[in-house]
Amino acid sequence: MRIFKLIGMELAFLWRTVALIGLILIAFVSALLSVVSVLLDVPDGIYTGLDEYSSVYSLTVTAPQAGLAAAGGTPRYGHINGITRYAVIEGPESSINTTVHTAASADEEDRQEQDVSISVTCYAVVGEGAEEFFAPYVSSNKAYAFPKAAGEVALNKSFAEIIGAKIGDTVTFSPDRYFMGPEWDLALENVAPQTFRLVGYVDTTAIGNYNTAHPAEAGLPAAHAYFIAPPDAGFSTLTFLFSHSKEMHSAYLGLQRAGVKSAMSSASFINSIGIAQAFFAALALVLGAMVVFMLYALISIFYRQRRSQICRLKLLGARSGVIAAIYCSIAIALVLVAVLLGSLFSMAFNVYFIGLCGRLFKRFSANFVSHFRPVIPLGVFAALILVTLLLYLHFNRKVKNAAIAQEVRHE
Repeated sequence: MRIFKLIGMELAFLWRTVALIGLILIAFVSALLSVVSVLLDVPDGIYTGLDEYSSVYSLTVTAPQAGLAAAGGTPRYGHINGITRYAVIEGPESSINTTVHTAASADEEDRQEQDVSISVTCYAVVGEGAEEFFAPYVSSNKAYAFPKAAGEVALNKSFAEIIGAKIGDTVTFSPDRYFMGPEWDLALENVAPQTFRLVGYVDTTAIGNYNTAHPAEAGLPAAHAYFIAPPDAGFSTLTFLFSHSKEMHSAYLGLQRAGVKSAMSSASFINSIGIAQAFFAALALVLGAMVVFMLYALISIFYRQRRSQICRLKLLGARSGVIAAIYCSIAIALVLVAVLLGSLFSMAFNVYFIGLCGRLFKRFSANFVSHFRPVIPLGVFAALILVTLLLYLHFNRKVKNAAIAQEVRHE
C-alpha cells in the first residue's frame, strides 16, 4: 500500500508532464496500431481484387521435377524441349520447325542466311483432367476437337494444311538438329522423336478470343498444337493452375525459397504487395521508434525532475529497485492508457491509410477493408511493456549512483 501511496504522490507532482507526453504517446500509438493493421490488410485487398477478376492463376515452373512438391496447384500443361519447342514437326507432305533459327552450314555465306519460318506454339497437356480442362472451349465451339489420350494431337487447321496433315494422319515431333540458340545445352540430341495421330483441329484465334471474353475461366493458352503428354514426360517447364491468387503467390514464394525458378501470372499486381508492405513496414518502424523515444524521454524527465526526491528516498533506506519501480509503474500505466485509447483512435487513422492504399492501387481501391485485430494492440502493449522493463533496468542503474546523494548535501 505504501508503494501505491508513493506512486500517487509522485503522479500528483508530475501530472503535467505525464499528461503532455501521454497525449503525444496516444497519437503515435494510434498511428502505429493503424499502420500495422493496414500492413496486414493490404495483401488481402489485392488478393481479393485479383480473385474478382479471375479464378484461374498460373505458375510456370522451370525444371519442374525439382519443385513439384513445393509447387502445389494442379499441373496442366508445359513444354518439352525438342518436342514442343526447338523442334521440327513433320507431316505427310512437309515439315516445319517450331522456332525461327539460322540453319547450320559449312559455307560461311550460307551461315548468314536466315531460315525464314513462322513461330509455332505447342503445348504438352497433362493427361489427368485434360478432358475437363478442354471442356469450356469445346462447349464454345463444337467444331473443336482436342486430344483425349496419350498419342493424340490437335492442330490449328491452317497449320495442318501447311504440313499436309488430315484427320487420322500421323505427325512426328522431333528435336531440331539445326537449332543454334543458347538453349542448345539442354541436350536436345538425347530427346527421342514422338509420333501422334491427328484427331481434330483447333482455332488458335478463337481460343485467344474466348480467353479475352472469359478472363475468369481462361486457363488454356492459345497455341497451334496440343497433345497429351506421356506419363513419363520430361517437362522442361510445367504450368500449375490455382483458383486463388494468394495460393499461387504462396507457392511461388515457397519455390523461390527452395531455389526453383518459376514465373507467375499477374506478377506486376502481386509484386505490388511487396512494395506496399515495404512502405507500411518502414512507416511502422519509424512510428515504433518514436513511441520508444517518447517512453525514454518520459523516464529521463522523471529522473531530472525528481532527482532530489529520489535521493531522499534512497537516504531513508528505500532500495533503488523500489524507487525505479515507482516511476516505471507510472510509465506502464501510461502505456496501458495509450494502447486502450490508441485502439479507439486508430480507426480514424485507418480511414486515412486505407484511402492512401486506394490512391496507390486504384484498381483495388474497393477491396481495401480495415479489420480490427485484437492481437495487434495486445502485441504492441506487450512490446512496450518489454521496452519499459528495459528502461527500468537503465533507470535502476542511475538510481544506484551514489553521487546522487550530493543533491541534498546542503539542504
